[in-house]
Amino acid sequence: MNTFRAVAHRGYPVRYPENTLSSFEAALQLNYAYLELDVQLSKDGVPVVIHDYTVDRVTDGTGAVKDFTLQELKRLKVHGKEEIPTLREALELAKGRAIVSVELKQAGDLYPGLEEKTLRVIEELGMREHVYLLSFDHYSITRVRELDWHIPAGITISAASPFLFEAIKAWNLQYFAAPTRYITPAFVQRAEEAGVQLIVWPADTLAEMEKLRAYPSLLATTNELEKWQHYCAEHGMNQATMISG
Repeated sequence: MNTFRAVAHRGYPVRYPENTLSSFEAALQLNYAYLELDVQLSKDGVPVVIHDYTVDRVTDGTGAVKDFTLQELKRLKVHGKEEIPTLREALELAKGRAIVSVELKQAGDLYPGLEEKTLRVIEELGMREHVYLLSFDHYSITRVRELDWHIPAGITISAASPFLFEAIKAWNLQYFAAPTRYITPAFVQRAEEAGVQLIVWPADTLAEMEKLRAYPSLLATTNELEKWQHYCAEHGMNQATMISG
Protein backbone atom coordinates (compact mmCIF):
# COMPACT_ATOMS: atom_id res chain seq x y z
CA MET A 1 0.00 0.00 0.00
CA ASN A 2 1.41 3.39 -0.98
CA THR A 3 1.83 6.01 1.72
CA PHE A 4 0.74 9.45 0.57
CA ARG A 5 1.86 12.59 2.31
CA ALA A 6 -0.32 15.67 2.37
CA VAL A 7 0.38 19.19 3.58
CA ALA A 8 -2.40 20.94 5.51
CA HIS A 9 -2.55 24.30 3.72
CA ARG A 10 -2.82 27.12 6.29
CA GLY A 11 -4.15 24.53 8.69
CA TYR A 12 -7.73 23.49 7.91
CA PRO A 13 -9.10 26.64 6.21
CA VAL A 14 -12.29 25.01 4.95
CA ARG A 15 -13.50 24.63 8.52
CA TYR A 16 -11.46 27.13 10.56
CA PRO A 17 -10.01 30.61 10.03
CA GLU A 18 -6.86 30.14 7.95
CA ASN A 19 -3.40 30.50 9.49
CA THR A 20 -4.74 30.50 13.04
CA LEU A 21 -3.90 28.28 15.98
CA SER A 22 -7.33 26.61 15.86
CA SER A 23 -6.85 25.84 12.18
CA PHE A 24 -3.43 24.30 12.82
CA GLU A 25 -4.70 22.34 15.81
CA ALA A 26 -7.55 20.93 13.72
CA ALA A 27 -5.05 19.67 11.16
CA LEU A 28 -2.94 18.11 13.87
CA GLN A 29 -6.00 16.43 15.38
CA LEU A 30 -6.60 14.87 11.96
CA ASN A 31 -3.06 13.45 12.15
CA TYR A 32 -1.56 15.55 9.38
CA ALA A 33 2.22 15.24 9.44
CA TYR A 34 2.81 18.46 7.49
CA LEU A 35 1.48 21.97 8.11
CA GLU A 36 1.89 25.01 5.85
CA LEU A 37 1.88 28.61 7.03
CA ASP A 38 2.84 32.07 5.76
CA VAL A 39 5.18 34.52 7.50
CA GLN A 40 5.50 38.29 7.32
CA LEU A 41 6.88 40.92 9.71
CA SER A 42 5.01 43.30 11.95
CA LYS A 43 6.03 46.97 12.02
CA ASP A 44 8.21 46.23 15.04
CA GLY A 45 9.90 43.29 13.34
CA VAL A 46 8.10 40.26 14.79
CA PRO A 47 7.43 37.30 12.45
CA VAL A 48 3.66 36.84 12.24
CA VAL A 49 1.51 34.27 10.44
CA ILE A 50 -0.75 35.73 7.76
CA HIS A 51 -1.01 35.19 4.01
CA ASP A 52 -2.11 38.49 2.46
CA TYR A 53 0.04 41.61 2.50
CA THR A 54 -2.93 43.46 4.00
CA VAL A 55 -5.18 42.50 6.90
CA ASP A 56 -8.36 43.44 5.01
CA ARG A 57 -9.58 40.01 3.83
CA VAL A 58 -9.21 37.97 7.00
CA THR A 59 -9.56 40.49 9.85
CA ASP A 60 -11.80 43.34 10.98
CA GLY A 61 -9.03 45.85 10.21
CA THR A 62 -7.67 47.52 7.11
CA GLY A 63 -4.13 48.28 6.00
CA ALA A 64 -0.79 46.68 5.27
CA VAL A 65 0.56 44.10 7.68
CA LYS A 66 3.88 45.92 7.82
CA ASP A 67 2.19 49.06 9.15
CA PHE A 68 0.89 47.40 12.34
CA THR A 69 2.93 46.66 15.44
CA LEU A 70 2.51 43.22 16.95
CA GLN A 71 0.33 44.66 19.70
CA GLU A 72 -1.90 46.31 17.10
CA LEU A 73 -2.13 43.12 15.04
CA LYS A 74 -3.12 41.17 18.15
CA ARG A 75 -6.10 43.48 18.66
CA LEU A 76 -7.53 42.50 15.27
CA LYS A 77 -9.92 39.56 14.99
CA VAL A 78 -9.53 36.94 12.29
CA HIS A 79 -13.05 36.31 10.98
CA GLY A 80 -14.35 37.76 14.23
CA LYS A 81 -12.90 34.98 16.35
CA GLU A 82 -9.14 34.73 16.72
CA GLU A 83 -5.83 36.50 16.85
CA ILE A 84 -3.14 36.59 14.21
CA PRO A 85 -0.51 34.22 15.67
CA THR A 86 3.18 34.86 15.80
CA LEU A 87 5.48 32.40 14.09
CA ARG A 88 6.74 31.39 17.51
CA GLU A 89 3.23 30.55 18.72
CA ALA A 90 2.48 28.47 15.63
CA LEU A 91 5.75 26.55 15.78
CA GLU A 92 5.36 25.90 19.50
CA LEU A 93 1.96 24.34 18.76
CA ALA A 94 3.37 22.10 16.04
CA LYS A 95 6.65 21.20 17.74
CA GLY A 96 7.10 17.44 17.93
CA ARG A 97 3.81 16.91 16.10
CA ALA A 98 4.39 17.93 12.47
CA ILE A 99 6.86 19.22 9.95
CA VAL A 100 6.10 22.86 9.18
CA SER A 101 6.35 24.44 5.75
CA VAL A 102 7.21 28.11 6.34
CA GLU A 103 6.47 30.29 3.33
CA LEU A 104 8.37 33.56 3.45
CA LYS A 105 6.05 36.25 2.07
CA GLN A 106 8.94 38.39 0.93
CA ALA A 107 8.55 40.73 -2.03
CA GLY A 108 11.79 42.40 -2.98
CA ASP A 109 12.83 44.39 0.08
CA LEU A 110 9.36 44.66 1.58
CA TYR A 111 10.51 42.99 4.80
CA PRO A 112 14.18 43.66 5.58
CA GLY A 113 15.37 41.02 8.01
CA LEU A 114 12.47 38.61 7.45
CA GLU A 115 14.77 35.69 6.69
CA GLU A 116 17.12 36.31 9.60
CA LYS A 117 14.31 36.77 12.13
CA THR A 118 12.46 33.70 10.92
CA LEU A 119 15.60 31.60 11.19
CA ARG A 120 16.21 32.94 14.70
CA VAL A 121 12.78 31.78 15.91
CA ILE A 122 13.30 28.34 14.38
CA GLU A 123 16.73 28.03 15.97
CA GLU A 124 15.55 29.18 19.38
CA LEU A 125 12.79 26.56 19.34
CA GLY A 126 15.17 23.81 18.24
CA MET A 127 13.07 23.03 15.15
CA ARG A 128 15.66 23.05 12.36
CA GLU A 129 14.93 19.42 11.52
CA HIS A 130 11.15 19.87 11.56
CA VAL A 131 10.72 22.82 9.19
CA TYR A 132 11.46 23.78 5.62
CA LEU A 133 11.42 27.28 4.17
CA LEU A 134 9.85 28.21 0.82
CA SER A 135 9.26 31.41 -1.12
CA PHE A 136 8.04 32.65 -4.48
CA ASP A 137 10.72 35.31 -4.04
CA HIS A 138 13.83 33.37 -4.99
CA TYR A 139 16.10 36.15 -3.77
CA SER A 140 14.62 35.51 -0.34
CA ILE A 141 15.77 31.91 -0.51
CA THR A 142 19.26 32.96 -1.58
CA ARG A 143 19.34 35.18 1.53
CA VAL A 144 18.33 32.16 3.61
CA ARG A 145 21.25 30.28 2.12
CA GLU A 146 23.64 33.13 2.88
CA LEU A 147 22.54 32.93 6.51
CA ASP A 148 22.21 29.15 6.80
CA TRP A 149 23.51 26.73 4.18
CA HIS A 150 21.95 23.60 5.64
CA ILE A 151 18.43 24.34 6.91
CA PRO A 152 15.86 22.61 4.65
CA ALA A 153 14.62 25.07 2.01
CA GLY A 154 13.20 25.33 -1.47
CA ILE A 155 11.56 27.49 -4.09
CA THR A 156 7.96 27.90 -5.16
CA ILE A 157 7.05 28.59 -8.77
CA SER A 158 3.89 29.39 -10.72
CA ALA A 159 5.06 27.55 -13.87
CA ALA A 160 7.22 24.52 -14.55
CA SER A 161 10.78 24.93 -15.84
CA PRO A 162 13.59 22.37 -16.19
CA PHE A 163 16.22 25.08 -15.77
CA LEU A 164 15.32 25.64 -12.12
CA PHE A 165 16.81 22.26 -11.21
CA GLU A 166 20.24 23.78 -11.83
CA ALA A 167 19.52 26.56 -9.32
CA ILE A 168 18.15 24.04 -6.84
CA LYS A 169 21.42 22.13 -6.96
CA ALA A 170 23.55 25.28 -6.77
CA TRP A 171 21.67 26.58 -3.73
CA ASN A 172 21.60 23.21 -1.93
CA LEU A 173 17.80 23.15 -1.91
CA GLN A 174 15.71 20.13 -1.02
CA TYR A 175 12.19 21.26 -2.00
CA PHE A 176 10.48 22.42 -5.17
CA ALA A 177 6.82 23.53 -5.12
CA ALA A 178 4.71 23.82 -8.27
CA PRO A 179 1.03 23.89 -9.31
CA THR A 180 -0.74 20.57 -9.81
CA ARG A 181 -1.59 21.42 -13.43
CA TYR A 182 2.08 21.26 -14.39
CA ILE A 183 2.73 17.81 -12.97
CA THR A 184 3.74 15.27 -15.61
CA PRO A 185 5.57 11.93 -15.43
CA ALA A 186 8.70 13.61 -16.83
CA PHE A 187 8.57 16.42 -14.25
CA VAL A 188 8.16 14.00 -11.36
CA GLN A 189 10.93 11.76 -12.67
CA ARG A 190 13.28 14.73 -13.01
CA ALA A 191 12.64 15.73 -9.40
CA GLU A 192 13.17 12.18 -8.18
CA GLU A 193 16.44 11.88 -10.09
CA ALA A 194 17.61 15.18 -8.61
CA GLY A 195 16.75 14.03 -5.10
CA VAL A 196 14.37 16.96 -4.67
CA GLN A 197 11.06 16.72 -2.82
CA LEU A 198 8.36 17.92 -5.21
CA ILE A 199 5.42 19.69 -3.56
CA VAL A 200 2.21 20.36 -5.49
CA TRP A 201 -0.91 22.41 -4.96
CA PRO A 202 -3.84 22.24 -4.83
CA ALA A 203 -5.15 18.77 -4.11
CA ASP A 204 -8.74 19.78 -3.38
CA THR A 205 -10.96 18.34 -6.11
CA LEU A 206 -11.48 14.68 -6.90
CA ALA A 207 -9.89 15.25 -10.31
CA GLU A 208 -6.75 16.70 -8.71
CA MET A 209 -6.56 13.88 -6.18
CA GLU A 210 -7.00 11.30 -8.93
CA LYS A 211 -4.16 12.85 -10.93
CA LEU A 212 -1.78 12.89 -7.96
CA ARG A 213 -2.57 9.30 -6.96
CA ALA A 214 -0.14 8.15 -9.64
CA TYR A 215 2.79 9.87 -7.90
CA PRO A 216 3.28 8.71 -4.30
CA SER A 217 6.61 10.53 -4.05
CA LEU A 218 4.83 13.90 -4.04
CA LEU A 219 3.81 16.09 -1.14
CA ALA A 220 0.25 17.12 -1.98
CA THR A 221 -1.01 20.42 -0.54
CA THR A 222 -4.70 20.45 0.36
CA ASN A 223 -7.31 22.67 1.92
CA GLU A 224 -9.80 19.78 1.98
CA LEU A 225 -8.26 17.73 4.76
CA GLU A 226 -11.10 15.31 5.43
CA LYS A 227 -11.92 14.92 1.73
CA TRP A 228 -8.28 13.95 1.12
CA GLN A 229 -8.42 11.40 3.94
CA HIS A 230 -11.65 9.91 2.63
CA TYR A 231 -10.17 9.67 -0.85
CA CYS A 232 -7.10 7.89 0.50
CA ALA A 233 -9.25 5.43 2.43
CA GLU A 234 -11.50 4.70 -0.55
CA HIS A 235 -8.54 3.97 -2.82
CA GLY A 236 -6.44 1.90 -0.45
CA MET A 237 -3.92 4.67 0.15
CA ASN A 238 -2.26 5.07 3.51
CA GLN A 239 -1.91 8.70 4.66
CA ALA A 240 1.32 9.62 6.45
CA THR A 241 0.55 10.64 10.00
CA MET A 242 2.17 12.57 12.83
CA ILE A 243 5.87 12.50 13.42
CA SER A 244 7.24 11.52 16.79
CA GLY A 245 9.74 13.36 18.93
